[in-house]
Amino acid sequence: MPATDYGVPLDYAATAIRPAYSTLPASVRTRVAAELGGEPVTVDIAGGGFTTGFAGRLKAASGTELFVKAAGPHPVEVHGLYRDEARVTAALPPEIDAPAVRFHADIDGWSVSGYEALQGEPLTLPMRPETLDRMLETWARAARALNPPPPDLVACGIRPKTAENLSFFQNVANGSAAPIPLPPKLDGRWAELAAIETGIDRILATDQVTHGDLRPDNFFLGEERAWICDWSKPRYTPPWVDTVNVLIIAHGDGHDAEHRFWSHPTSDGVTGDELDTMLAAITGALLDGWEDAPKSIVSPAIHDHMRWAALAAADWLARRRGW
Repeated sequence: MPATDYGVPLDYAATAIRPAYSTLPASVRTRVAAELGGEPVTVDIAGGGFTTGFAGRLKAASGTELFVKAAGPHPVEVHGLYRDEARVTAALPPEIDAPAVRFHADIDGWSVSGYEALQGEPLTLPMRPETLDRMLETWARAARALNPPPPDLVACGIRPKTAENLSFFQNVANGSAAPIPLPPKLDGRWAELAAIETGIDRILATDQVTHGDLRPDNFFLGEERAWICDWSKPRYTPPWVDTVNVLIIAHGDGHDAEHRFWSHPTSDGVTGDELDTMLAAITGALLDGWEDAPKSIVSPAIHDHMRWAALAAADWLARRRGW
């Protein structure tokens, strides 16, 4: 994979560390076989993603296919994510391009879900411009369908997004966090960054709903369409925040994130100061990292993703500020 200004980007198709299908409990495999109409003859483990649960495309001799996700009772965090993802995805309005939920079950403490086996490929970098445009169009339709929030989705229990992990520069300014090395364009600008970041609480205060964890690798790409996956964390947050998260990776990949953001329907009503605030908050969160991330919950590749994305976000912010 070619290097960028921020180093070699992550291979998003090879980030996961997942168990083999044969290691799942017999009761889980029995249920999966029943849903497939026979034992799987092929099992293609999903290489993408950052959680440690089982995820893979299974095919029976009849040709029936399912994308199956399964997580045991420990760690409880992954189990909860997989359970919530199935509940939320099933509650999405039909206007949203997302994989259909074929079944979900709790079996001997395991959360097991079967999804429509989509015909396409996961995202890889570099992205073609038309691929990025297709993803953004898909997200624009989804954002419209999410707001006002559909009752079935609200019933799943949507939580507000807090600024707890989006206030790093303010925390350094007030002494509750220690400074860390900054990218050259941001170096020495601690006070400015803290000031820019101060609007984050106001941005997050909304009754709008968004995906909550949208990144380019949460899209699945067909020949003429795209689907949005991994609906485990819908939040009361302005949808344009997820647009920014997608475009940070696009900026790092060499695309014109600035033009695409202001051309996207979710940017309506957003000010330049608000975009700067969000970029500063995301940059700080990514630079601060997740050094104590437990390996039982998340792939170590998360650290490489966060560092690369942090440098891309910092550069986008610096260009906007003329630094």
